[in-house]
Amino acid sequence: MTEKDLCELFGKYGPLASIKIMWPRSEDEAQRGRNCGFVAYMTRKDGERALESLQGNDIMDFEMKMGWGKAVPIPPQPVYIPPAMLEMSLPPPPSGLPFNAQPHPRDRHLCPPPGSFPPLNTPEDEQQWEKLLSNAVVKVVIPTERPLLSLVHRMVEFVAREGPMFEAMIMNRELNNPMFRFLFENQSPAHVYYRWKLFSILQGDTPNKWRTDEFRMFKGGSIWRPPAMNPYLQGMPEHVEVPDKESQRKGQLSNSQRDRLEDMLRSLTPDRTKVADTMIFCLEHAEAAEEVVDCIAESLSILQTPLPKKISRLYLVSDILHNSSAKIPNASFYRRNFETKLPTVFRDLHEAYKSITGRLRAEQFKQRVMQCFRAWEDWALYPSMFLIKLQNVFLGLVPSSEVEVTEHEDNLDGIPLDKDIDGAPIDDIDGAPIEGNGVEDLDGIPMTLKEEDIDGAPLDKVEPSKPVAKMMRSKWEEVDPTQLEAQAVTTTKWEEVEKTSQSRWEETHQADASREPKGVESDEEASQDSSPRRPHEVTPHSLVPYRVDKEREEQREERRVKLRELEMKVVKYQDELESGKRSRKSGMTISDQVQHYRNKLLTKVSAGGSYLAIELVNDTSASRERFED
Repeated sequence: MTEKDLCELFGKYGPLASIKIMWPRSEDEAQRGRNCGFVAYMTRKDGERALESLQGNDIMDFEMKMGWGKAVPIPPQPVYIPPAMLEMSLPPPPSGLPFNAQPHPRDRHLCPPPGSFPPLNTPEDEQQWEKLLSNAVVKVVIPTERPLLSLVHRMVEFVAREGPMFEAMIMNRELNNPMFRFLFENQSPAHVYYRWKLFSILQGDTPNKWRTDEFRMFKGGSIWRPPAMNPYLQGMPEHVEVPDKESQRKGQLSNSQRDRLEDMLRSLTPDRTKVADTMIFCLEHAEAAEEVVDCIAESLSILQTPLPKKISRLYLVSDILHNSSAKIPNASFYRRNFETKLPTVFRDLHEAYKSITGRLRAEQFKQRVMQCFRAWEDWALYPSMFLIKLQNVFLGLVPSSEVEVTEHEDNLDGIPLDKDIDGAPIDDIDGAPIEGNGVEDLDGIPMTLKEEDIDGAPLDKVEPSKPVAKMMRSKWEEVDPTQLEAQAVTTTKWEEVEKTSQSRWEETHQADASREPKGVESDEEASQDSSPRRPHEVTPHSLVPYRVDKEREEQREERRVKLRELEMKVVKYQDELESGKRSRKSGMTISDQVQHYRNKLLTKVSAGGSYLAIELVNDTSASRERFED
C-alpha cells in the first residue's frame, strides 16, 4: 500500500489536505504485520462520510480500522482532488445553445448542432424552443489563465463604471485583437464568466465575495450557476455522487457510471479520440461487461439514430473486441457477451440499412460495416462461419434466429446408466487351498550333502600352446632385425654438435699451421702435445672468426648511423629550400642543389677510406630514390 493508493481510496469522498503513512523504522515494527497512517480532509463532513463507508473494509487482505486523530493545519490547496470534483472546474462541452447552456438530459435530442439555429416555423416549435432554453443551465467556470482573468476583471471594472458605450468602443477598436476575442464569442467559457461577473458586480456583489445561488439573468432564459468561492473548503458537492457499498456491487455500474456511459454514447462521433475515450471507459469497467454490452446493443437498436452515430458505435464495438485480449482484468468478458448480442445488433443494422433512401448513402453505410467484418476476420475474433452468418444477417439473407447462441439446459452427457455393465463377478479360480500337513511337498526331494558333486570331474591343467596363425603375415608385419638395428638412431644432437665443432677446429688449426714458418712449433701445439684437449673445447684459435665478424658488424652499424644522419640533413636541407629559408643557386634546380649538398656530405664522410665512401654512395642513392618516391 502506497500513498497514491490511499489517495485513490480516500479521495473518492472529498479533496484531501494531507496524507502520511507511518512506515516501520525497525525490524520489530516490520514484523508486527500491521501499519498505520493519517489522512486529513479539507472538510469534516467528507471525513465523516469516508469513516462511515470504509470502516471495517478489507484492503489488500487486511481489515481496516479507522478513528479520529488530532487536528492538522489545512493548506490553501489540497494535495489530491477527486476526478469527479476536478471535472466540475472544467468547461462543459459545446451544446449549440446561447451562452453554451447545457440542456436537460431529457431534452438533448432537441438541441440543434453547434453553429446552427433550429427552424421556428410553427408556434409549437417556438414553445418547444423556449422550454428547452428555460430548462437549460449555464455553468460559469473561472478561467485558469492569469493574463486572461486579469483582462476580464479590468474590462468589468471599466464597463461597470463607464456603461455599455465603453464596451461598444472597445469591441470596435479591438476587433482583430485575439486577447479581446471573449467579447465576440458568446459561447466561450471566458465570455460566460465575463457576463456573469459584470452582472454580479452590478447586483452589489464584491470582487472576492458573491452569491452562489442559481438565478435567471433574463426572463424566461436559462438558469445560471455561479462558481463556488472556494470549492475545496465547501466539501464534495451534493450532486456529485459518492460511491457507497450498495453502488459498488460486483458486476454492476453505479448510477453515475451508467449515466456517464449513456452520455458518452449520445455524444459519440466517428472521431478517433472520442471512440478511444469511450473504449477506455468500457475497459476500465470490465467487471460490468454484461451491463455495458446491453447498453451499447440498446443504443444500436434505435432506428431513429443518425447513421454517423450508428457507425461510431459500431467502431466502438470493434475497438472493445480488439482490446478484449489485453492484460486487463475481466476484459475477455466482452468477447463472450458480444457474441450473444451481435446477431441482434446486425439485425437492427439491417433494418437501418433498408430504411436508407439514398443509394449512395446506403452503399457507404454498407462498405463501412463490411470493413468491420474484414477487420474482425483478420483479428480472428470469432470463427469464420460465425462471421459469415453475421454478414448474411446484415445483408438480409439469413434470419438472426439461426445465428443466435442458445443455452441448452439439458444434460448433454447422456442418460445415466442404471445397471452395472461391468458384468457379474467371477468366482475364485485360484483353486482349492492346500489343507493340512498330509499333502506331500511339491517342490521335490531335498538334496543331501552326501551325494556327489554333480558339476562333474575337475579338468587337468593344460599348458597353453602357441597360437597358430590362420592367415599369412604380410611383409609389413615382419622386419629384419639387422635392418632395424642399422636404421636405429643411436646418436643425440649434442654428439652431432661436437662433431661439427671438431671439424671446424681442425680446419682452423690447419690454416694457422700453414701460415706459420716450417720448423717452428707454436706454443699451442706444444701444449696440445702435453695436454690433449677435446675438439669442442674453446681455444684462442677458435675465437678468431668470431672477432672478425664482430668487428665487421660494428663497422656496418657505424656506417648505417652515419648514413641515417646524412639523409636527415639532406631532407632538412630540401625542406628549407622548398620553404624559402635557404637561398637557391642560379642555374640549378632544387633536385640538383640537393644532390650537390648530398655529394658534399658524402665527401666529408668518405675521408676515412675508399671502401666506406663507395658503400655510402650506393646506400645514399638508394635512400634518395626512396625519398623522391
